[in-house]
Amino acid sequence: MDSWDSLGFLILVLSYNVTIIGKIWLTVTILLRILVIFFAAYPLYQDEQQHFVCNTMQPGCTNECYDSFAPVSHFRFWLVQTASVLLPYTLFCVYVFHNVARRLVKAHSLPYRRYKEIKATLGLKMSKKPSKGAAGGSRLPGEANKMDIPDFSKAYVVQLLLRALVEACFGAGHYYLFGFFVPGRFKCNGRVCPHNVDCFVSRPTEKTVLMFFIWGLSGFSFLLSLIDLTFAFRSSVVRNHRNKLLLEGPGVEERYAPSQHQDEKLAWGEEAKAI
Repeated sequence: MDSWDSLGFLILVLSYNVTIIGKIWLTVTILLRILVIFFAAYPLYQDEQQHFVCNTMQPGCTNECYDSFAPVSHFRFWLVQTASVLLPYTLFCVYVFHNVARRLVKAHSLPYRRYKEIKATLGLKMSKKPSKGAAGGSRLPGEANKMDIPDFSKAYVVQLLLRALVEACFGAGHYYLFGFFVPGRFKCNGRVCPHNVDCFVSRPTEKTVLMFFIWGLSGFSFLLSLIDLTFAFRSSVVRNHRNKLLLEGPGVEERYAPSQHQDEKLAWGEEAKAI
């Protein structure tokens, strides 16, 4: 397997362990969330403090009022929120790449291949005995293939739980710090200010619309995470059930499917009664 095949196998394993909802979530996060933050929020909040005007000439009053109005910049908060939401998914990808890369190196290294050849030779010698032949015949052909796609569904569920928790925490923090609207006028009563002063925010309507858009993206991301969690649980149950059936051997069909032998016995019994 060359480097291109190894890279393709890594991408295949990651795509296999990520549901279609997870792929949609990643597309929405990259194409909408990141692009909107960098190309819409950054130009809008670039000169925010310079255009925050208060009706006072007292030195330091405007800075204190701006700190009370925005303890954290909207743009920086959204940037940290997006990076934190992407962190569990990134850690999951690193975990998958690390484990798959170790399996590839282990499977194609010379000492490991010689060890497998020696083990296979010893297995063939042991299978020549009659007592061992019956036990060896129940093995599945797929067990000889050491390049089966590994299952990381449990790690994927863990990162989904972390992602939903981070999204919920940042949503609560967003409401606590900023609320839902950006006011056009902000009343300030700072220690440096001589009296109650009125401060005016630049482009409050545009900032309110952008805030609602970010709120919508956060809520949609949280909803996708919950749906993806449901899909991941269902896929994990299906895969575990399938692996259990494969490990049980050739007697599974007789156990779970309608028995043909019973049908034949009933047919012979009916013919005997008719005679």
